[in-house]
Amino acid sequence: MRVDAETSGYSCDIAVVHAEDGQFYALDDECSHESVALSDGFVEEDTLECPMHASAFCLKTGVPETLPAISPVRTHVVSIEDGHIILHPGTSQPDAATS
Repeated sequence: MRVDAETSGYSCDIAVVHAEDGQFYALDDECSHESVALSDGFVEEDTLECPMHASAFCLKTGVPETLPAISPVRTHVVSIEDGHIILHPGTSQPDAATS
């Protein structure tokens, strides 16, 4: 799912995904290799794969695990409150990479 910058109040769109571990994760919605929406990609185990060149980004850290991307994307905290998905734009996951 894509949350646009206008809705979130963050500087760019954010991709929110439901991973195979049952958790929700959020990353900047632009691949660090190309200007491609990661929300159009594929979730596989604990990664989000870019639909253009197949760079796979760790959902927890934003670090690319496969080439061609070499720079991480920012992660954002997602919480569940009273059955609602709450996105905390600009607040990185505790174990996220710093770029």
